[in-house]
Amino acid sequence: MLSRVAESLYWLGRNVERAETIARVLDVNYTRAMDLYAQRDAERLWRSVMHSVGFLDEPAISSGPGSKAAAEAIAHCALDPDNPCSIVSSVRIARSNGLGMRAELTTEVWQLINVLYLYVEGVTLRGVMREGPSKFLHYVRDSALAFSGVTDATLTHGDGWGFLQVGRFLERAYMTSRFLVALDVEHEPWRESQRLLEMCCADVPFAQASRHVPEPRDALEFIILSADFPRALRFCTRAVDAAMHRLSRTGEGSYTNAAERRLGRLRSLFDFTSIDEVLAGGIAVFSAGVVGEFENLSHEVEDAYFPRHPVAALVT
Repeated sequence: MLSRVAESLYWLGRNVERAETIARVLDVNYTRAMDLYAQRDAERLWRSVMHSVGFLDEPAISSGPGSKAAAEAIAHCALDPDNPCSIVSSVRIARSNGLGMRAELTTEVWQLINVLYLYVEGVTLRGVMREGPSKFLHYVRDSALAFSGVTDATLTHGDGWGFLQVGRFLERAYMTSRFLVALDVEHEPWRESQRLLEMCCADVPFAQASRHVPEPRDALEFIILSADFPRALRFCTRAVDAAMHRLSRTGEGSYTNAAERRLGRLRSLFDFTSIDEVLAGGIAVFSAGVVGEFENLSHEVEDAYFPRHPVAALVT
């Protein structure tokens, strides 16, 4: 497969996943912001949201009414074309990558991306807030989830699909680890652990998997160490590792590049670390380290499969 096509598929998967994650996080926190507690502390709530989705240099959030703070956060995280990680920007990048290798996609996949692009390009902040942000955010979330199902059902599960999987699960793991950094689970364990579960679509699966009255530490264990929940760090790391080994045709337990080597270490971390060990060192310290690992992994995947070789000058 051409490196250009592989890279487009990788970033297509990452940006659709990012759009879905941001839409879900905004929706969960907008709903929470409606209660009296959150309205009194809207600035802190929305600043933590913006930090959790990676906007470290976010603009100031109003300390006034909660609705104003919510509108400012949604404007920046969802609709700001100058923010390269907003929903609008992510969908634009995804569509651009899809357009660049249109022949590699099925009609169903392309139509889904294109319709989502036309939808987000046609909305305004005034219209979103007037109708209620949930309508817009649910559409983006559901379209992105449909993308995962349509690609799995209509694309051949070869190398192209493999690069989509790497992009999708790497982005998912990275964003989940960012949630753990941004949420103050250590000082507000009950409130923040429940918010973490909702931001990861894990509240119902966690309740179903619990065999006793759950505690905040159990929620952290589920999000970090579950081998069965699709948004847990352990599950996502295994999915990226499996996709990378299919691409390199390398057996499990060995490696051919720095990315696979790092994935092996990450798999061992999540397979053999207990939640007691994580909490003993501090969840903030552990999470910050994991965020750094996924950032380095992203660079190593790009170096392995999408190298930037300078073009040598012609010698006459």
